[in-house]
Amino acid sequence: MMLESLEELRVFAQIVESGSMSGAARALGMPANTVSRRLASLEGRVGVRLLNRTTRSISLNEAGRAVLDRAQRILREADAVEADLRRDKEGLSGTIRVSMPSVMTHDVLAAIGPLMQTHAELRVQLHVHDKPVNPVAAGLDVAIIGGRLADSALSARKLGDIRPILVASEGYLQEHGLPEVPGDLSSHSVVCFLTDPPMSAWTLTDVAGEQHTVPFTPRIEGSDGRTVMDAIALGMGIGLTSPRILRAVPAMRQVLPAYTLRGFPIYAVFPAARQHSARLLAFIDAVRSVVQS
Repeated sequence: MMLESLEELRVFAQIVESGSMSGAARALGMPANTVSRRLASLEGRVGVRLLNRTTRSISLNEAGRAVLDRAQRILREADAVEADLRRDKEGLSGTIRVSMPSVMTHDVLAAIGPLMQTHAELRVQLHVHDKPVNPVAAGLDVAIIGGRLADSALSARKLGDIRPILVASEGYLQEHGLPEVPGDLSSHSVVCFLTDPPMSAWTLTDVAGEQHTVPFTPRIEGSDGRTVMDAIALGMGIGLTSPRILRAVPAMRQVLPAYTLRGFPIYAVFPAARQHSARLLAFIDAVRSVVQS
């Protein structure tokens, strides 16, 4: 069976399991319109509607029940094959071409160290990009991307979620004071990622669920995450990072820990028509361990 057909069956089975298009999109880590398009493609392929759809509910019809039973058997077999590849760690070789954000490179390199030591013929080409990369256009096996995915023909696997926190260096806080409430941030320098349009506010949520939006004009903007982290560590202002990075930088301290900011997902994005090799699956496992740490 073609990989495209397999992905359509997986989407269909997930819609049934989740009970909605949006639920399936969240579970699969893909845009809702991609889910809808793949369902439509499957229905066009088999020549019959598989789901009864209203504005409030989705349910299986007779044809859908028949297809679901076969789809589940096919997916179990496909998952078993993939599991065998994951377990078959002997003799991994070849080159993995991957793109990822700069702030992840140190931890990912540490995570794949044991894999590289065990498999002398395994090679990695690491392309560092802090903006989304299309792996097809860039000739890559996989791109690690944070944030909401644009609708595309690419295949994606969600690796986990990152909830950013506000941080500053101990030196900066000693000189400028420690913010106690969100409004205090207005008197501080802000370091952030360079975006178009520029970042202009943070929204923090307190323990009662009330949101506090704090506008700011960035003092320093960096086009890559490593530059942003360096500026924060050097005491040039308050900015965002992940708990994982905070643990790795002793001289950095969390600011306003009683407040939370909206998190974002991390995805591994692949060319949709490409079969995943054992070496790529092993690499993705290592990246997942970093994202979920």
